[in-house]
Amino acid sequence: MKIRLQIGVATVFTLLTLIVTAILVAFLYFGNKQLALRTAQDRMGMARAQSVEDMLAVIRGAGDVVSSASVFLLEFPEQATSLAGLDVLYSQMQGNDHYYGLYFAEEKSGDFFQNINLPKGWETFGPDTSPVPAGVDRVKRIISEQEQKRVETYYWAQTGEPAEPFFSGSTEYDPRTRPWYLGAKEQTGIYITPLYRFESTGRLGVTVAKRVLNLNGELVGVVALDMTISALSQILDDIRIGDHGRAFMLNHEGHLLSYTGTRFEGEAAHFVSTDPNERIEIDNEVIDSAITEWRASQKAFFHFVPPSGKYKHIASVAPIPQIFDVQPILGLTVPEDEFVGAIKATTIRALQVGGFALVLAVAFTFVVARLLSNNLTRVATEARRMSNFDLSDDLEVKSTIKEVADLQAAITSMKAGLSSFGAYVPKELVRSIVSKAQRITVGGDTRDVTLMFSDLQAFTSQTEGLEPEVLMPALSEYFEAMEKEISCNSGTVDKYIGDAIMALWNAPLDDPEHAINACKAALACLEAEARLNSEKDASPLRPLYTRFGLHTGRVVVGNVGSRSRLQYTALGSAVNFASRLEGLNKVYGTRILVSEALFLLVSDSFYLREIDVVAPAGTTSPTRIYELMGGKSDVGESRIKENVFREHESWQACYALYRSRNWSESLNAFQAHRSIARNKLLIDTFITRCNRFIADPPSADWDGVYRFARK
Repeated sequence: MKIRLQIGVATVFTLLTLIVTAILVAFLYFGNKQLALRTAQDRMGMARAQSVEDMLAVIRGAGDVVSSASVFLLEFPEQATSLAGLDVLYSQMQGNDHYYGLYFAEEKSGDFFQNINLPKGWETFGPDTSPVPAGVDRVKRIISEQEQKRVETYYWAQTGEPAEPFFSGSTEYDPRTRPWYLGAKEQTGIYITPLYRFESTGRLGVTVAKRVLNLNGELVGVVALDMTISALSQILDDIRIGDHGRAFMLNHEGHLLSYTGTRFEGEAAHFVSTDPNERIEIDNEVIDSAITEWRASQKAFFHFVPPSGKYKHIASVAPIPQIFDVQPILGLTVPEDEFVGAIKATTIRALQVGGFALVLAVAFTFVVARLLSNNLTRVATEARRMSNFDLSDDLEVKSTIKEVADLQAAITSMKAGLSSFGAYVPKELVRSIVSKAQRITVGGDTRDVTLMFSDLQAFTSQTEGLEPEVLMPALSEYFEAMEKEISCNSGTVDKYIGDAIMALWNAPLDDPEHAINACKAALACLEAEARLNSEKDASPLRPLYTRFGLHTGRVVVGNVGSRSRLQYTALGSAVNFASRLEGLNKVYGTRILVSEALFLLVSDSFYLREIDVVAPAGTTSPTRIYELMGGKSDVGESRIKENVFREHESWQACYALYRSRNWSESLNAFQAHRSIARNKLLIDTFITRCNRFIADPPSADWDGVYRFARK
């Protein structure tokens, strides 16, 4: 491989510059990337610390509410066990969406007084699923002993309005048997239940409870606060990093408790209860991949790539202090691009600026190298002219470089020698020797091919007087349509002869189905012609009417001609016979005539009818000729219809009488058949023959061959 001087110099300079630039950019990029990843690790640690603080704040807030309520109950026991007292208790939880219910249960009587925050969007509530009135945002519930049975009553409540009962009925519910009551009863200070699902809503949460003792240390009862996990959900949502960060929480056994989507997705957090048999159905490949990687490595900070492989992610997974009776493991994930994306963008901009500077430098280097190599280029150009035996001009090169001057002197001397040599040897031979061109030789091989000749009816008379600029586009449109169908069916257009087309199959490429493909092409050409005739734009060649002749035979295919001009074509008697077949269409009024040799190869795939036994002009051996009517796969389509079958059967009967020399009967049959025949010319031809044979019967040795004297 030869490289020009200016290109070589510019390439070497470019490569050296690229290598140096790449090293510098890579050093800066990877250094900044490591710094960004350390920043990501620090941010994840800060997010974990913040989450712990927020969770503890939630617990402390719930504990304060319970403690305040216990003081109220202890100081004002009569007011606390009334509807008005429930309003006071409600003030402790008002405004906190994650507080579901605040309630008090008495130790002696088992009476139960509860405030319930109705979740937003709820339409019904209560044992009888009563419709929630407009404006109602909470429910009061009281269970007490009435007439030796326990009765629970529900009240609709809203700020500034008296409570309105909507359900009352007996109940077996005793709060003193509940886990939150039993746990708080046995514990000094705040008691927090494990995670569980609230019976009334099915939501996940915990109960924060505290026992209430009188001045004598006797148990008065337990005050409790139901807190949904929505507070934890908000904390997880808040600690997500960037628009595509996610957070998740595992229990101490490594089972998933909750996970979030991204801020970009706006998806709510997913939670699971503490039931060891319950698992979250993870539909997020990022969270799933992070947990799988952490379980395998147990690293606090690691990188991973989800199965989709779209983005590389950073993850931080580590335990946090005990909360809700478990010590959860908090995990954070964020795409690496959240931290290094800006570095990548800056690096890309730096590369763009550097690339622009590099282009300028290369252009400058190229100009300098071109100035240095200008004389060498002129010498090379002169050498190429000499290879084409162009010795007309003298080479004038002015250079202070000795090697260039010596080369110019050698070129001048060589030109003088070649000029003298050309006086003794033909110039074409000299040009061949100098250029050392590889030339194609004359020759070919013998093979069986299928040939097609086509011709347009009345082309000469139809185009007489047309201007070339009108005729050429119309003829080109026709040729293009024909050539397309021929090529689509594995054929090769050999040449265009006026309005005629010569095509062949099984050459130059092998085609085992060449006979079938040629028949398909001929039928497709008729369809293409019909489409052209149906178009509304004007054309001097329309209506088009093309006739085809097809024949299969052995020919010689290859390059023929002289050394200066070659043509790939087919030669042999089979070519002439295919051309004669096309011409016979005029006699019989047919569109596609095929030879007996072709008929034997395709009769299982196409409908053909025997037309005659002929000896075309220029041939001595008689042969049967057939009309190609359509493919056998077209029975349900438009080409071969029921009336065509009837016509075909009628023709066969007429033709059989003709071949058996029953002239009178065949004449009557042909005359009757003419009324349904589409091709009247074919029938008239045989009627004429029958009349002639009736008047002048042929000899006893009549072989039924119709011999043509002219083409």
